[in-house]
Amino acid sequence: MAGAQTVQVLNVGTIPLDANGPLYYAQQLGYFKDVGLDVHITPMNSGPTVAAAVVSGALDIGVANVATIAQAHNRGLPFTFIAPGALATPASMTNVIMVAKDSPIRTAADLNGKTIAINGLKDLQQISVQSWIDKHGGDSKTIKFVEVPVSQMAAAVVTHRVDAAKGDEPFITEAKADIRVIGNAEDGIAPRFMIIGWFSTEQWIKDHPDLAARFAAAIARASLWANTHDRESLAIFLQTAKLDPQTAASMARSRFGASLDPAMMQPVLDTALKYGVLDRPIAASDLIWRKP
Repeated sequence: MAGAQTVQVLNVGTIPLDANGPLYYAQQLGYFKDVGLDVHITPMNSGPTVAAAVVSGALDIGVANVATIAQAHNRGLPFTFIAPGALATPASMTNVIMVAKDSPIRTAADLNGKTIAINGLKDLQQISVQSWIDKHGGDSKTIKFVEVPVSQMAAAVVTHRVDAAKGDEPFITEAKADIRVIGNAEDGIAPRFMIIGWFSTEQWIKDHPDLAARFAAAIARASLWANTHDRESLAIFLQTAKLDPQTAASMARSRFGASLDPAMMQPVLDTALKYGVLDRPIAASDLIWRKP
């Protein structure tokens, strides 16, 4: 397949989490090579950081959550999703609210007046925690949020620099001896929704529709593979995460979408509007690239 195409270099930014695994799987399994892409991967700390690099042209494609891209869209930054990423499902526990093992906090109400660490202020990280607290009997208006890199969440909780944190895999499992999970951070938004997706600017996509389509096809192929190959995908992910294999074997794994579905994105947008992260409504279909 690649033999009939010119091999093209793509610069792609990601956050090295299990939720973004298909980028690494497509690389290791040769799916990018199959569609004539030479993908250069740049690890970064947060969705907003990735978005800034994409808009500056330092990256061609990045990954970010739905609320981040919607915020940018409402501010006039023309970002568009080209492929889906990780999904929240009733069975997933890859994004949790965690406290230190010795913390007295056990319920949403116990979090009232407390400080919670999240990876990005005023985006999906924040509204997922707010909606979980309000759904389960707490008052999110009393919470103070602080921004902490995902890799430092557990340390912030264990040393009591914060009262709780929204943790992500693989760092939840890595710290399981020192933390306690009190809830699934995503279930306040909806039973199922798209958490993150792969995006670029409208101009880049307009200039490179074939490259966008090739990338989306390889990511979809890797996502479907990952959904049915936990053991094999974990082995690839461990090359990036550098986790202890025995610890990683108990890690909650992400599940991935293979196509962009507005119905899987709209709950995030509605929740973001409710909590003031968006200043006006937006339709999920406005954030999705339609292939020519």
